[in-house]
Amino acid sequence: MTNMDRAIELLIVDSSFDSAEGQISTLRNAGMAIHPVRVNTEADIVAALNSGAYDIVLCSADVEKSEFDRNIDLCFKSNADAALIIMYKDQEPDPLLNALRLGARDVVSINDPEHLQLVVKREFGDLLIKRELDDTRRRLREAETRCSTLVEHSRDAIAYIHEGMHVLANPVYLQMFGYIEMEELEGLPILDMIAPEDLPKFKKFLRTAESSQGDLEINCQNSAGEPFKATLEFSPASIDGEPCTQIIIRDSAPDKQLQQKIEQIRSHDPQTGLYNRQFFTGHLDRIISSGESAAKPLALLYITIDEFQKIRSDVGIGASDSLLLEFANLLRGELGETGLLARFGDHSFTILQEATNDQASNLAGQLHKSVAAHLFRSDKDLIEPRCNIGISLLTGNIPNSQEFINNAYSACGAARTGDNQGTAFYDAEEMQAEFGGEANETRLNELIQGALENDGFKLVFQPVVSLQGESREFYAVLTRLLDTNGDEILPNHFMGAASQNGQMALVDRWVIKHAIQELVSQREKGQKVQFFVTLSLESLEDKETLLWICDCLRDQRAKGAWLIFQLREADLRSHMTEARALLDGLKKIKCQIAIDRYGVLSKSDTLLKHLPVDYVKFDPTLVDGIAGNQALQDTLVKLNTETQSHGVKTIVMGVEDANSLAVLWTIGVNYIQGYFLQEPSDSISYEFTGT
Repeated sequence: MTNMDRAIELLIVDSSFDSAEGQISTLRNAGMAIHPVRVNTEADIVAALNSGAYDIVLCSADVEKSEFDRNIDLCFKSNADAALIIMYKDQEPDPLLNALRLGARDVVSINDPEHLQLVVKREFGDLLIKRELDDTRRRLREAETRCSTLVEHSRDAIAYIHEGMHVLANPVYLQMFGYIEMEELEGLPILDMIAPEDLPKFKKFLRTAESSQGDLEINCQNSAGEPFKATLEFSPASIDGEPCTQIIIRDSAPDKQLQQKIEQIRSHDPQTGLYNRQFFTGHLDRIISSGESAAKPLALLYITIDEFQKIRSDVGIGASDSLLLEFANLLRGELGETGLLARFGDHSFTILQEATNDQASNLAGQLHKSVAAHLFRSDKDLIEPRCNIGISLLTGNIPNSQEFINNAYSACGAARTGDNQGTAFYDAEEMQAEFGGEANETRLNELIQGALENDGFKLVFQPVVSLQGESREFYAVLTRLLDTNGDEILPNHFMGAASQNGQMALVDRWVIKHAIQELVSQREKGQKVQFFVTLSLESLEDKETLLWICDCLRDQRAKGAWLIFQLREADLRSHMTEARALLDGLKKIKCQIAIDRYGVLSKSDTLLKHLPVDYVKFDPTLVDGIAGNQALQDTLVKLNTETQSHGVKTIVMGVEDANSLAVLWTIGVNYIQGYFLQEPSDSISYEFTGT
């Protein structure tokens, strides 16, 4: 920041109005923007200085010595960081020298206007640098505090070594080596932690370049001399400004029970105990990509509870949740140890079973019988749910899990609407005309049109969290289409159809309108949330988009600063003229801009030079499997540094594990988004403080 970037808040301590006006004119004639205030009484001086609002204080020495001493004393006793400059005319040098000894920045004759201009410019520039330095030191202290907290609570053993001696270690490290207090470890050589038979290996490692940053598998020993295998990870660090080495020790034999528990949480639905959607689709992808399915017939059953939203409305959330658990247990009991059963959605389930056409049909029939025979009870009434089952058989021309699941989902829709006792098959040859191709797309477009007219979409929200200690409450807004049974259809299933049929801009408008409504509601509750909202290519091309957004903000009394609009890099590059017009307009109403799917096209930073961009969201292919891929890490480091050099903040989506998080933190990306933090939810409740 330079002196002319903002107005100087100027306090003039002077009993003479004319003298003060002369100083003001002198500074303004030099092109300086100033906000001057003149004070004289003790009370006014104290109030002004204690407000902390001033940058420069011009204190007149053309007063009685006692008054001048009082004014100087008041200036130095205040907590203000303003620069004090003494203005004089014919005074003796002693009072002026004394003021300099006490801390005045300079003394200036009122008869030397150029000197005053130069001194004020210099002091204001120095003051800004001092404040920036103070802020940097504060943020450094906060970062060090956060790092210390992370180290203290880390599940890994961490220690800091200076000249071969321990200077700091966390509780896990102490426990691993059999110590209780840090005092026992201070000054103890790291060599004492290595098993005797591996000391030559360790000393040899220390003489290599890898010892400053590298890994070493070795046998360690605890305070009782008991050996254990461990991996030591070395990296440079500092403690109280002194260079040292950080060592992270991961026990080579981790607690299997803990690992199993973590895996259970990651792969299972907490409400029903069944496998979750993520695990099911991942398992299915592995089967299809490996070719395992070629040797055996596989059937996918997509099961939904019919009219579940009506049931929930009638019996309440608690009873309907109990119904879901009972239903899941019934399916589990019928399936036994065969097949893979998952809770796929709110009230939908999937079964992957090795089965022929007839075997899958028999299983579906048995499930219908069991559901009909089971007594589902709420607190007051007997509930008699009906289920619909769609069946898809895996064939060689199904490329991935998504299409396989889509086929079963389409068959489930047919089961709900047809005269088929609640079960329908999807057959690529016999049923394409009825449920696939143009007919299926037409039905989807009708569903989208109905959702536009009757609010049949649903917004869900996923937090976007800072890795730099910021606590701003960012959420990405995602859209779900609800089918006639209340099941959620994901964007990759319906956005293509909406775009093909010219409905995408209308979908964007529905999302924007309801996102703004939610923002207003959250702000009224005191939550200072901001939303990332996607604009499609169709909205980019629509010349009415900007005006429509302005109307929405005005109608709902919302502020543009609450919104961050994101557009795909490919769309921006192919429509630069429209992009520049839309983005410039959005910036005028204080909205921020993000580029989505960034970094895979050549010379991506060209957009940053020509468009008013605040954030980029890296393309997921740049970070997929990054924890174990050094080439990807190197690419992202370069791209992240290049992007931030333009003053643009970086976001990584799809973060699903702690290893990726650690790499991204090291690379220095600004924000992350993904299932590791929280899956998309219809509630806005993520705790940002302290993240």
